[in-house]
Amino acid sequence: MKKYTLAAILTACMIAYAPFASPSVRAEGDDYSQTLSTVQVKKYLVLQTGVTVPNVTFRYTLTPGQKIEKTDSTHEVLPGPDGAEFIWGENRVGTTASVTFTPEDVRKAESSAPDGSTIPFATDDSSDEVYGEKTLTIDLSRVSFPSAGIYRYVLTEQGSGMTGLSSTDTRTRYLDVFVHKSDSPEDNTDENMDQDRFVPGSVIVRMNNSAPDTEGKAGTSVKSTGFADRFATNSLDFSKDVTGNQASFNQYFKFTVKLTGNTSAENGGTRVMVNGSFDPQPGESMATAYDADVMAAANDGKITSDGDEGIKYVTLSQLMEGKDFYIKGGQSVRLTGIPAGMGYEVTEDDEDYTPSAEVTGDDECTVADDSVTDDSLTRDTSLAFLNTRDGILPSTGIAAAFALPVAALLTGIAGITLLTVKRIRRIRQRASEGNNSE
Repeated sequence: MKKYTLAAILTACMIAYAPFASPSVRAEGDDYSQTLSTVQVKKYLVLQTGVTVPNVTFRYTLTPGQKIEKTDSTHEVLPGPDGAEFIWGENRVGTTASVTFTPEDVRKAESSAPDGSTIPFATDDSSDEVYGEKTLTIDLSRVSFPSAGIYRYVLTEQGSGMTGLSSTDTRTRYLDVFVHKSDSPEDNTDENMDQDRFVPGSVIVRMNNSAPDTEGKAGTSVKSTGFADRFATNSLDFSKDVTGNQASFNQYFKFTVKLTGNTSAENGGTRVMVNGSFDPQPGESMATAYDADVMAAANDGKITSDGDEGIKYVTLSQLMEGKDFYIKGGQSVRLTGIPAGMGYEVTEDDEDYTPSAEVTGDDECTVADDSVTDDSLTRDTSLAFLNTRDGILPSTGIAAAFALPVAALLTGIAGITLLTVKRIRRIRQRASEGNNSE
């Protein structure tokens, strides 16, 4: 049975390369090269702090590369022989594979990224982004390399098509396998003495299709630890206020939020975080037309980050079908983690008020009295819905009905008081006259 072993490594960044007496092939930066018969290629997903990992799948194919002829300045590159396959756990899965991210995946802090990784963070601030990570493993142990040389495989990624995701580079990587004659005792048994054994000494993942130069250098500018996508999101919040001398501050109003856009059912488990100042268990009131149980089911009480009871998250599927919320004057709902570029419709059910709406943020949208529609949400946006209900207080009627009796009562009291005062004066006057006659 043919065995493959690793060659001695001259230094951490230099690998002996048999076909060339001088120079040897150098893998600059050992964070970019691997000296194993299994190759690990990373898939990174960069997202904003506070946003959960989306539900998304990426698919890959592994094929032999094209031959590149030797030139005065570059080495020859040969197509990779058959036998290279993806493995998942202990199972070989062939030349196609996939990785799936889910909202339950761990989000790693930017500061925890290993040295040498090619994770494309957007800013220098280490606190505003996090990342998810998956690993593709390629097995070279069953490949029969015919001679020493540089062999190339092409690893192609199929994008998910999910709105909000974008590749930070191309979706193709080139695996250069540096092969040399084995000097391992395991390969130099009696039964193998009649033929040379050639084994992988190092594998470098490249971002372009160029060949290593004649000095054996594969510069770090073309090296990669894998693929990366950035998940861009925006927030959307809507608030309710009521005004007018006949407005009810205990009345709940129904809002329906619906997301639109090019996102498949495969991404439906993606979570959009929900918080705000709304009630998870709206109470009944004379002014509210909706059943308390219906409102409570829609507002689905869970604990939010601000300590109020409200729903922690809703899924993308729920929002694409249309999700109801019930809020009253002075309350609001905030949706965080909406994939950038998705559209939305926020509609308020008709009530006995005069409605209006105002938009702050992405104002390239359609605003009606009781709804706002946007084909593509491009930044954080706030919607303020105002309901007005005024009534004219009558100048006659109840007020007038009480006016005459009150006036009559006051007049009567005044008359009685006047008569009483006069009577007292007369009594005092008679008493005074009687005393004088004596």
